[in-house]
Amino acid sequence: MVNEILKLRKEHVNFKKLLDLLDAQLDIMHRGETPDYQLMTDILYYMTQYSDLFHHPKEEAIFSLLVERDSNVAQNVAELTRQHHMLAESGAHFHEKLENVINDEIMQLEKIEAPGHLYITMLRDHMDEEEKSLFVLAEQRLNDDDWKKIKIRKRSKPDPIFGTGVEKRYRLVCRQLAQTVSDKRP
Repeated sequence: MVNEILKLRKEHVNFKKLLDLLDAQLDIMHRGETPDYQLMTDILYYMTQYSDLFHHPKEEAIFSLLVERDSNVAQNVAELTRQHHMLAESGAHFHEKLENVINDEIMQLEKIEAPGHLYITMLRDHMDEEEKSLFVLAEQRLNDDDWKKIKIRKRSKPDPIFGTGVEKRYRLVCRQLAQTVSDKRP
C-alpha cells in the first residue's frame, strides 16, 4: 500500500502550490501593493480545514505504526507530530489576521507578513523532513496489514480543491492556480 505515501506526497505537491500563491501575495504586500486577501484567506481556510484535520492525522496514523515497527524513530515522530500542532496554531493565527483585514480591521503589514512567512517556512521545512525521513521508512518497513490498519484508522474527506469536485469557496483559488500554470507556459 505504498500508494498511501504517494497520495501524501501528491498532497504535499499541492500544498506547495498553495504556499507559492501565498508567498506571491506576501511579496505583493511587501512591495506596498494590495494583495488578494480573499485568496489568502481561502488558502488558509483550506490548510486549516483540510490539511490540519485530514492530511496530518493520516500521517500520524502511519507514524504511530512506524514507531511500533521501529522504536528508533519515536523521537522523530514526536517532533513531527509536535510540528503538526504548531502548524495548526500558526495557520489558525495567520488565518485570523487575514480575516481581521477582510473585516476592515486596520493592521500593520508586519503583523500579517511575519506570521505568513513563518507559516510558509515552517510548513515547507516540515513537509521536506517528512518526505526525506519517515515517508521513506514507512515505505520500507510497513507491511500490507499495517496499511490496512492505517486505512481503517484515518478519517477521510474528498479534497475540496484538488479532488474530483471543487467546492464553491475555492473557485478563486483554482482560477489563480490555473492562471499560475498558464503564466509558466512558453
